[in-house]
Amino acid sequence: MNLHLAVWLLLCLIWGSTWIFIKLGLDDWPPFLFAAMRFLLASAILWLIVLIRKDTLPRTRRDWMLIAWLGVTSFSLNYGLVFWGENRIPSGLTAVLQAMIPAFGLVLAHYMLSNERITVAKLVGVALGVAGVAVIFADQMKIAGTSAVLGSAAIVVSALVVAYTNVLVKLRCKHLQITPLVAGQMTF
Repeated sequence: MNLHLAVWLLLCLIWGSTWIFIKLGLDDWPPFLFAAMRFLLASAILWLIVLIRKDTLPRTRRDWMLIAWLGVTSFSLNYGLVFWGENRIPSGLTAVLQAMIPAFGLVLAHYMLSNERITVAKLVGVALGVAGVAVIFADQMKIAGTSAVLGSAAIVVSALVVAYTNVLVKLRCKHLQITPLVAGQMTF
């Protein structure tokens, strides 16, 4: 097995297990505190990597303000909604609703990025991705009660928010190194 395939499979395992571990953690931690602790640890690890690699930090106030905005939206708001919403619905339904990120991203990128047009191939790819996640978690796609509807709505809004911030990163952050960018976002 080549290294790229191994890394890809590892990332699939990590990303795919996120929803389960969030659900398990919510048994013992309040949603916002749990999310904050997760990203406090992750940002500390990323800042350590930035220091070890001697990455270039953003130099302008404008870059730091953008990183702060991206952090508040893509981490605080997005994951706050995910942790809050998943406290009310099954982890599989959370995964399916979060699978809408590429669909939202496709539409937003079409309007915000001049070189990102919606194509049939992209539409089919997004549809297959969402359908694949839905098939995997079909047994968990139940919404029962007002709390579950609100939880589902929170997850969909979080998917829209993170799609927007992903497109914004592509639009405005090409000049920044990725590790300090993400470490800064997590910190904010």
